[in-house]
Amino acid sequence: MASGLWAELFLWTVLFAGIVGSFCACLYKLVTNDSAEYDLEFVWDSKYTMEELGFKHK
Repeated sequence: MASGLWAELFLWTVLFAGIVGSFCACLYKLVTNDSAEYDLEFVWDSKYTMEELGFKHK
């Protein structure tokens, strides 16, 4: 009986770790996504070049 309890606890821990890991991966992708092109087009209406703003092309 006790081994079944440990197995269930382990599975819940794995499930929780998967959810947290997925959230962290999505957050990392969101933060590291380069939004310079979006900003240039919609915020500044392409008034400045990438070099004037201090950005480097990839």
